[in-house]
Amino acid sequence: MFRDRFSYAIENIGMSPIVGISEEAMALEPFFKARTGKSFLYFQRGEMGYDTPDYIKIALIKALLDGKTKYPKSSGEGLLKLAIVDRLKQDSVRNISVKNIVCTAGGQEALQLSFRLFDGEKGATFSPFWSCISENQAPYASIDLQEVCLNDDFSIDFNVLEEMLSNVSFFYFNNPQNPTGKVFSREDVEKIAYLCYTHGVYLISDEAYQDIVFDGEKHFSASLIDLPNIICAFTFSKSFAMTGWRLGYVFVRDVDMAEKLTRANYTQTAGVPPFIQYAGAEALNNHELREHHLVMKLREFEAKRDRMYKGLQEINKLTIHKPGGAFYFFPSFANFIPKGLSEEDYKMFIHKLLLEEGVVVIPGYCFGTGFEANVRLSFSTTSLEEIDDGVARIKKALSRL
Repeated sequence: MFRDRFSYAIENIGMSPIVGISEEAMALEPFFKARTGKSFLYFQRGEMGYDTPDYIKIALIKALLDGKTKYPKSSGEGLLKLAIVDRLKQDSVRNISVKNIVCTAGGQEALQLSFRLFDGEKGATFSPFWSCISENQAPYASIDLQEVCLNDDFSIDFNVLEEMLSNVSFFYFNNPQNPTGKVFSREDVEKIAYLCYTHGVYLISDEAYQDIVFDGEKHFSASLIDLPNIICAFTFSKSFAMTGWRLGYVFVRDVDMAEKLTRANYTQTAGVPPFIQYAGAEALNNHELREHHLVMKLREFEAKRDRMYKGLQEINKLTIHKPGGAFYFFPSFANFIPKGLSEEDYKMFIHKLLLEEGVVVIPGYCFGTGFEANVRLSFSTTSLEEIDDGVARIKKALSRL
């Protein structure tokens, strides 16, 4: 007889609940539209609401026409790695060369390779955290993932963090953070990094939202800290609306570690298609168009953030924090959830309530423990008009309680 189970890692990988909720909503939308004449408003996904800039697409076409279609170099094409090094140096990263860079099939593979360095060991992360960390990355590397719960205002209890660091091999850190939109300060990032160093713990820093920081503030990257335990994962997905291109990279201080990551990358995907890498190099090297694109999109995101914050603030008893970056709100509806519900009904109550008004959100339990009364609202693909409509529908749903 054939076996009915396979490896522990494969058996325990899950699909992100974000995907499941999105698919459920799309199946329900026709019934809602038939009943109300309205469409669903999707505030649940971290997709980009605009297309990849034309100058990047043109570079891809040129690379194809120039025959950049052969096997890629294992750790990345020289042109892209040089562009990445140049970008990091512009951001004031020091003591860096192409030997510190490994190009990957998106930021997700950058994280996956980083987690695989610690197969079968213990890791930790702040809760709440991106759902793919617990559903995909940790199980695939057979990681026992521990949670360090942030305070209600998403600040860090460093005493709890330090206690956890005495018992793990790595700490995963996302800044700006999904799902809260929290931007951790330079002081926070440096303290986390040095605490990890003191305890012999590696820091895996997820920098996916590095270019989406509001109010004139600047993102402080862990790559700026010259410590050997720093591992930084970057992606082109958010900054350049290249979610479908699958292009990212890992930066590490330890060149020997970079070589190990290169071998793992070659074994897993054999590298990123070279024509995509050449387009990625153009995304970074064309400074004028890059900065124009980033400034314009940041302005649009900030306007959406401000509009949604203004609307949500008008809801009495809603606990809401203004995000400093990324494109998410993570408000608490604890004051609206009835007492005496079962655990399952409690964590799904607001999600189901808002779905009745055609508002799709992600319930807080998807992002770890301790925030079951929260929901994540993404404004990455919504217009200002849809944000206004969404807030109005949320108010209407809550008014029925």
